[in-house]
Amino acid sequence: MIAVPRRGQSFIASATHEDPMAAVDLVLDKMSQQLRRTKEKSEDKRKRSERVPAPPLPSDEVVDEKLGTYQDAVQEFSDNLGKE
Repeated sequence: MIAVPRRGQSFIASATHEDPMAAVDLVLDKMSQQLRRTKEKSEDKRKRSERVPAPPLPSDEVVDEKLGTYQDAVQEFSDNLGKE
């Protein structure tokens, strides 16, 4: 049995048995197992890509106990630069 999806890889399964209907059942079981594994792999890849947190967005205002805001830090730096 060969299954050809619109996109991606083809799935191939074969089985032999004295009873033709038993062979069909075996092939269907193998094919469904292949399809299930492929689906689980693609779902796992999507889940793993979501686990990585996005980096924090940059903020114009940096608040620190020592520095205060960004503008205060720039002003303090320029004041200290003029003193030297």
